[in-house]
Amino acid sequence: MKHSCLHRRPRLSIGDIHVWAARLVDDEYATADLLSILDQEEQARAARFAFERDRVRFIMAHGIVRRILADYCDADAAALRFARNQHGKPGLMPRASGPDLQFNISHSGNCCLLALRLEHPIGVDVEEVRDLPQTASIAKSYFSHAESSVLAGLPETDRREAFFALWTQKEAMVKGFGIGLAANLSRVEFDLDPFGIPRLAAWDGDRSIAQKWSIHRLDPAPGFIAAVASMHPIRSLTLQNWNRRG
Repeated sequence: MKHSCLHRRPRLSIGDIHVWAARLVDDEYATADLLSILDQEEQARAARFAFERDRVRFIMAHGIVRRILADYCDADAAALRFARNQHGKPGLMPRASGPDLQFNISHSGNCCLLALRLEHPIGVDVEEVRDLPQTASIAKSYFSHAESSVLAGLPETDRREAFFALWTQKEAMVKGFGIGLAANLSRVEFDLDPFGIPRLAAWDGDRSIAQKWSIHRLDPAPGFIAAVASMHPIRSLTLQNWNRRG
């Protein structure tokens, strides 16, 4: 029997983006339930975590993603099959009668995000806002000189949030392209206004990218900043909370 955790089957139309936010909780019954629908590869990855908290969060994130995707695909969550591209980005294995559902996942701390749309690639990133002693070195490695200069000129109270807003938008964009993160974050450039608010500017110096892609900031939960990136056209974007008791 297929288990559904959503109030009703979600409907996704061309041009719509749905983003689901889920809180990863330490619940042994929920963890056991979600572990049972993971495939052998996912269960093996879960077993390799050294710390129980990390293992539980992995199981919950991947299990919740399966539950949500299953509702969109009208399929059994445990029967979903995934494949990775050459850079490791996961995607659903094509199904004869299923939709061309594109998705991307991100989680940080106890917050998990799943972004979905039909046909067009999508990327999402969420980060828990926190103190990072190595912010300057990260900016030097992955941000342009102009980006770093604007961040450095902000009041310290604003710099941390601006850093994470920029980081999530860079990562969402690279994940949308489906390529490796570390080697490509510096390829996407943003114009930052005096308050540190980023706006997509260029990819490898090509400024036409802003006419082809959009990036939107999300605030999925207190203490977290996120971003979702995808190609035009985008008709609507909705952020919803997932509740396993639904």
